Amino acid sequence: MPCDRHPRAVAHGGYCPACLIEAALVPDLADAATARQPAADRTSGTRRLTVCLPLGGTARSSVLLVRDAAATPRLLRLKVWRTPADPGFLERFDELRMRLERWRGSPIALPLAASLDAAGCPAVLSEFRQGVPVLDAVRARRVDAGGAWTLLRPVIDVVLAMHQEGLAHGALVSGNVLLEVGSGSTHVLDFGLTTLFDPTSDPAALMLADRNGLAALNRAARGCRRR
Repeated sequence: MPCDRHPRAVAHGGYCPACLIEAALVPDLADAATARQPAADRTSGTRRLTVCLPLGGTARSSVLLVRDAAATPRLLRLKVWRTPADPGFLERFDELRMRLERWRGSPIALPLAASLDAAGCPAVLSEFRQGVPVLDAVRARRVDAGGAWTLLRPVIDVVLAMHQEGLAHGALVSGNVLLEVGSGSTHVLDFGLTTLFDPTSDPAALMLADRNGLAALNRAARGCRRR
């Protein structure tokens, strides 16, 4: 019989291959599906997420593309960590989400919801932004003849503007800055998550790290284009 979560898959004994892959990729997907979410983003008491494919990961975390089967289905980005968060994680997430809300529509991919599993390991659901790491796009010569500064300028502008409001990223590396090749738009992932995991971090130090990270990306992109 067809699986109720994956209609194109056949279920055996209540499970289908896609369900088993989901369980292997994200054992606590049920916790993510009932993640804390803002009222404006809530369409029902729980979220029903389906893993589409893994987007990447490290020893510390995994990132997945998921489909939210809400009234208006959409693709979202789910990041799941393998280590417990410090106490107060969800409260810090709520504060960050509210502070970032005014930046909706900007290059910042907004966080939408968060949860903790039984072991205290967090998951964060955010807007999905299509693209490839900006340096990968430059190396592959998939961008137009414009300079690296032109590609990064929207990101630089919004990050510096957010610094004026006391908000910092803290980990601006190529993997967190995406270029949508067709449109030339740039996007920033995981903004503010550094402070969620380390509430004692110095905002001034994080802002300096942001500026250094942007400068390093600009230098690296220019260097790639000269080769």
